[in-house]
Amino acid sequence: MSAPTSYKQSVAVALPSDGDIRAVIGEDYNPDTTLNVIKMFAGTGEFYPALIAMVRTVFGTPDINDKHREMIILRAASILDVPYEWQANKVMASNAGLTDAEIQATTSGGPVSGIAPEYVLICNATDELLRTGTLTDDTLSTMLGTFGPEVTRKYAVTIAWFSMLSLFLNATRTPLETTDKIGSRTSPLG
Repeated sequence: MSAPTSYKQSVAVALPSDGDIRAVIGEDYNPDTTLNVIKMFAGTGEFYPALIAMVRTVFGTPDINDKHREMIILRAASILDVPYEWQANKVMASNAGLTDAEIQATTSGGPVSGIAPEYVLICNATDELLRTGTLTDDTLSTMLGTFGPEVTRKYAVTIAWFSMLSLFLNATRTPLETTDKIGSRTSPLG
């Protein structure tokens, strides 16, 4: 498996107009700094507040380690072949402190190995949920022993969220960023 680079399809859902986005996001909307994923969310009407609340929660909870979250995102992007997610989060992962070797490990065609055990565990959980729809007893037991029940639930929701987000990004063919909007961000909300 390799890092996703571009969409293979030619039909795409257009981003909403800046006026339509501003009507949803409000006067704080800046077309030069707002990521395309947020712009595409703005085109979902009444779903927008719930989607943004989930983004704030997933990226804001102190119980999910930023590096773990980025490993989940990059592994999901690799498994599901999501160019937008890979492009944006490769930079955010580096900003969160992951090394190039750790980032590259998420593109493994087989089980992730050769990196810290907690990253391997998080990637294994992501693999299992995305490929089989569940966790093995061994993986779930290890997560419970490592993180406890509440945080294990949060990791499960985080993996599920990035599965849904990956499917949304691929279905709409959310355009890749053409300028450096990521900068030093570790969240799509800035």
